[in-house]
Amino acid sequence: MVNIYELAFSKIYGIGAKTALDLLNKIPSPEDLFAMKRKDLQTIFSKERTIQDILNKTMFHQCERELNFLEKNNIRSYFVTHSSYPKNLKNIPDPPICLFVDGKGEFDNKHIVSIVGSRMATPYGQAMTEQIVQELKKLDVIIISGLAFGIDSASHRAALKNDIPTFAVLGHGLDRIYPSQHYTLAQSMKERGGLISEFFTGTNVSPYTFPQRNRIIAGISDLVIVVEAAKKGGALITARLANDYNREVFALPGRVGDKYSEGCNFLIYSSRAHILSSFKNISSLMSWEEEEKMVFEPIATQENNIITIDKSSTLPDKQKNIYTTLINKGEMDIDTLALECKISINELSALLLEMELEDYVLSKPGKIYKAL
Repeated sequence: MVNIYELAFSKIYGIGAKTALDLLNKIPSPEDLFAMKRKDLQTIFSKERTIQDILNKTMFHQCERELNFLEKNNIRSYFVTHSSYPKNLKNIPDPPICLFVDGKGEFDNKHIVSIVGSRMATPYGQAMTEQIVQELKKLDVIIISGLAFGIDSASHRAALKNDIPTFAVLGHGLDRIYPSQHYTLAQSMKERGGLISEFFTGTNVSPYTFPQRNRIIAGISDLVIVVEAAKKGGALITARLANDYNREVFALPGRVGDKYSEGCNFLIYSSRAHILSSFKNISSLMSWEEEEKMVFEPIATQENNIITIDKSSTLPDKQKNIYTTLINKGEMDIDTLALECKISINELSALLLEMELEDYVLSKPGKIYKAL
């Protein structure tokens, strides 16, 4: 449980997450900061308002109310230096200084997968989300999303249906639910999962809070899956943040021209995401242990989808050469593979994309390829 000094530390004017982390490396504790004299604070801070904030403890009244709310509603709270603070979030450059969790779920000893996508999900996107979550159960995961309409709520519901813990990261305080239509869904998540926020009570949704929320979704995860997304929107922001935080990203491709597949196709073709064509891709890339004798099915696809999965077909000579090289010599970067196979980088890139679409190879960070 956070104390009032830790809460107050997160509310000091002019101190963002990165500055706060630097400051915590210089002072013994937030309580020591609030005990400092003006002359000592002036050696650390240049803004007079920041110094006044600390000296006058202007945020303490708000923090007392927040502590009362947390205690009354049995909400867990974590300060960034606590040992119980989610370890994945500690490893990003801008973690929430304080984090609040309403629910009984824990993050330890689980693989954490975020599923994000369009609020205007198609029936195909909804169905694929359900299948993805059902298959992910084989990997002993927690599902994270944002409680929004569309793919977010579909992933939460599918997790509940499959008895998988699921958490929603909110873009507002824990004293409200947005959208209000998801109140019952939110309550049902608390038994094994919960609701996560860095915002104090009274914080409303805004264009500012949702990008803040997205960084938590990306940062708390081991893996982010984008199901359906337009070329602009929150899902692509989350994917970009996941790339920045060195998290793995998968995207479900769709037909060329479909508005809500443009974002996923863009992520794949720009090497910002791996192709999600079967769940063997995930277990192989993440080195997550599968349950014994568990068969991972290919992702079902729409008619005329850009993916085709046909493991029994005979590869053309050049692709067979690539595949055999990777099988015999192990994973390698694209430059080395081009030399080994005596193929130009441009031609090899095109061939590898085809082979990845057909589930023969897996691309890893750094343009490294592995045979499947």
